[in-house]
This record gives sequence, structure tokens and C-alpha cells, in this order.
Amino acid sequence: MPSQSSPAGAPPGFPKPMCYPAAADLPRALERCRMLLDRLLQHEDGWVFAKPVDTYKLGLRDYHSIIAEPMDLGTVSRRLELRRYPNLLCFAKDVRRTFSNAMTYNNKGDDVYESAAKLSRIFESGWVSILAALPSPPPVAVRRARLKDELPRLPVDLQEKAAIIMKDIGGWIQEVDGRVEVDLDKADEATLDKLEWLLALATMRKEAGALDNQTR
Repeated sequence: MPSQSSPAGAPPGFPKPMCYPAAADLPRALERCRMLLDRLLQHEDGWVFAKPVDTYKLGLRDYHSIIAEPMDLGTVSRRLELRRYPNLLCFAKDVRRTFSNAMTYNNKGDDVYESAAKLSRIFESGWVSILAALPSPPPVAVRRARLKDELPRLPVDLQEKAAIIMKDIGGWIQEVDGRVEVDLDKADEATLDKLEWLLALATMRKEAGALDNQTR
């Protein structure tokens, strides 16, 4: 019978909620994520998590009442290929959800539960290696200077998101002649994280567009 108890022990995450690494380093970091994901999928138990749970075929009528957010490694793989992850935390969250769902729905000792626990340990070990290989984040002054240079180059919709972020901290200035500027000196590290996230999104969009052009 399925158990609704969550697996004990939350896996380690990012040291803080930041958009790290920088946009320039993100493609390399995501490639390391791809290698780790391939390792999971190629494991002898990887096939269990390679596709969404077929609740109809398996007769799991209560699955969606217990599991609010289904996830599988195949979906994670497609999101990586389509450059849908703006940072590493989003990738790790989906992988962890895949295994935590399996360990929530199944009882400890069941084959699926034990397979999920095994692959979860492999993931966490590889995840530590990925984090250890990341370069140290730049000083705050360097981050502010980079954002001041790159924010005006963002697509209009991302500039609007930046405006909302800065307005929340009182750092959005409306000039008399209609120009708008940001006062990045008012941005703390948490705000810089959010703004850098927008830069990463812009980079991922460009890469996805280039990938689409190559496949046409």
C-alpha cells in the first residue's frame, strides 16, 4: 500500500537562494548536470524514472491525490535540451522531486522506493561535485557594475521584470525626460540574485533560438 509519509532527511540544496553561477558559466554548469542526469538514466534502475508514471496502466487511482507535482527524469532531460532551466537549483529541484515522489508514494522496502533512494544518493554525490567545481561568485561591486551594463540590453519583457524588482526596493528612478534608470547601489545580494536570473534567462533564450535554427 502507498504511504503518505515523506522520506526522512531533506537533501542539501544551494547554500543560499541565488542565481549562481553567472550567466556566462551557466551553459558549462548545465552540461555537467546533463552528464549526471545521463548517469542516472543509464543506471540499471534508471528506466523506472525515465517516463511519467502511467497511473492508468498501473491502476494507481490515488496517485494524484498523494503526489501534487509529478516529475520524471525524461521530463528533466527534455527541459535541459530545450534550455528551460535558468539556474542549477531548478534542475536539482526537479530531479529531487522525481525521487521524493517515488519515496512518498511507495513504502520503504518496496522496489521502487529502494531504487529511488539508491539513485537519490548517486545524484546527491554528483551534485556535491558539481557545486564544488563552480567558480566563486564575484564581489558585489563587480556584480552591480555588470548589471548596470547589461540590464539595458535585455529584451523588453525582462526589462519590465527588472523594473518590478527594483521598484520593490525603491531603486527604480524615473527621469524627467522619460528615461528610466536603476539605482543598483540600493540592491542587496538577494536583489542582485534576482536580476542576474534575468540575465541567465536571456542567455538561455539566445541559446534555444540558436538551437532551433540549427535543427531547421
